[in-house]
Amino acid sequence: MSGSAAASNEARVANHVQTSELHAAPENDIGFQQIRLHDDQRPLTVSLWYPAQRHSGTPTRLGDNPVFHGVPVLKEARLSASKPLPLIVMSHGYRGNWRNLNWLAATIARQGYLVAAPDHPGTTTFDTDPEQAAQWWQRPRDLSRTLDWLLASPAYGSHIDPRRIGAIGHSQGGWTVVSLAGGQVSSSHLAHQCREPRLSNGCGLITELGLSQDSDLQGRSRNLGLHDPRVTAIISLDLGLANSFTPQSLAAITVPTLLLAAGVNNHNLPQALESGYLARHLDPRLTDYQVLANATHSTFMGRCKPGGKAIVEEEAPGEGKVCDSVPGTTRAREHQAIARHVTDFLARHL
Repeated sequence: MSGSAAASNEARVANHVQTSELHAAPENDIGFQQIRLHDDQRPLTVSLWYPAQRHSGTPTRLGDNPVFHGVPVLKEARLSASKPLPLIVMSHGYRGNWRNLNWLAATIARQGYLVAAPDHPGTTTFDTDPEQAAQWWQRPRDLSRTLDWLLASPAYGSHIDPRRIGAIGHSQGGWTVVSLAGGQVSSSHLAHQCREPRLSNGCGLITELGLSQDSDLQGRSRNLGLHDPRVTAIISLDLGLANSFTPQSLAAITVPTLLLAAGVNNHNLPQALESGYLARHLDPRLTDYQVLANATHSTFMGRCKPGGKAIVEEEAPGEGKVCDSVPGTTRAREHQAIARHVTDFLARHL
């Protein structure tokens, strides 16, 4: 979960650079489409990446804009599946959106997975409604609703292997998938943990996210039903507010978990107190904890173009760090390392 400054920057960038889809021949046959799940209280827009039938759909560079590189896909292509595919649900960070992990979703789809990423109302770039944002328990439910729809869908259900379902999240999305796996949120526990001054960035969001409002009784009620046993492996990418989960609930999680943490703390999200908190309380036999020495919190987002940082700085002075790489490496190189960790973990557990 990025802090408010980084989150506001992601929102400004995405608002400035709504997807500019440039037609080009795709490097691989990755399909993309969006669906709308209608609900009077919380409608969801869900983005899908999947193996595509060759020569179907419209060649598009998805998510390409003045700041970020896009990904070649076949928009509205037909699904290609000779056997049921494993399914990954994906959750974006605070005030982010599906574009943030577009590169990783396409990489995973290229390995033969169906990937589904809902935009979370209230905490997505184009929907920052405070009432929705304060309903922290809705985020994992968004992922479960996405699973419900896909598994019941005439178009997709028969192409999904229900025994192989995973979840991946970045920042607040990492927090979301841990909740989906059984992490139990406690406002009173978080309030105690937030006495640590180095957690000020994530803890600064607790009121906006409704994490300061629950009594212990309300919290227990809101945690009910969030654990989704259909999800059998999770991946957290540099999450924040990990300290909202009780140690007892983390110890009880029974699914394999990959924790990837940024070793460079340029967003005031100290990995030792965030991802490291999870690693200390999760079952070590089921947990793979990796600190990426040359990654920042923004490294998990897409690759910036030359000049992209200047565009961000013009709109949000001081926030051009969203495009920074650590000296001696590049975001493309770090993406290769992230993708290797993710795809190896999924191959082992799904």
